[in-house]
Amino acid sequence: MDTTNKHDWGLVIAGVLLVICSMFFLFAPGLALVTITVIAGAAFLVSGIFDIVNYFRFRRAMDLSGWALAYGALDIVLGILFLVNPLVSAGALAWFIGAFFIVFGVFEVVGAFKVRNMGASMWGWMLFSGIVGALCGLTFFIAPAMLGVFLSVFILMRGASLIFYGWNAGKAMVA
Repeated sequence: MDTTNKHDWGLVIAGVLLVICSMFFLFAPGLALVTITVIAGAAFLVSGIFDIVNYFRFRRAMDLSGWALAYGALDIVLGILFLVNPLVSAGALAWFIGAFFIVFGVFEVVGAFKVRNMGASMWGWMLFSGIVGALCGLTFFIAPAMLGVFLSVFILMRGASLIFYGWNAGKAMVA
């Protein structure tokens, strides 16, 4: 089956929404931490849902491990926690998101090498995205006040990655 012209519009739409969220953070850095918590919770929830859906869609074609599913579940749990109790969550947001970004970065780096071994060209972008995510996470532990700027960079990278993956989904399935 030739799927070279197929795109995963769900990933593209999720990516565009994340890019829009990142612009919101860049141009309004003074927003209250509670607002950032709610928006981050929504982004985590959306990302987690798409991660789990795509795990089941592509697990055989990409030989995905259970870690990919765990990552999606972690996204959903974080999203729900942030949305249900933003006032409490806001106090620990920088460290909480920092740990999440480090975990995301590790998963993305491991995934990049798996995709490279499959011969897909997108592995370099995945590696770059994972490294940026992990570095953002480390920065939150060192300088929590940088949360707004780095959160914007991370969400921009994640959104761009999802757009790239969704646009090239058909190409990745041809092997």
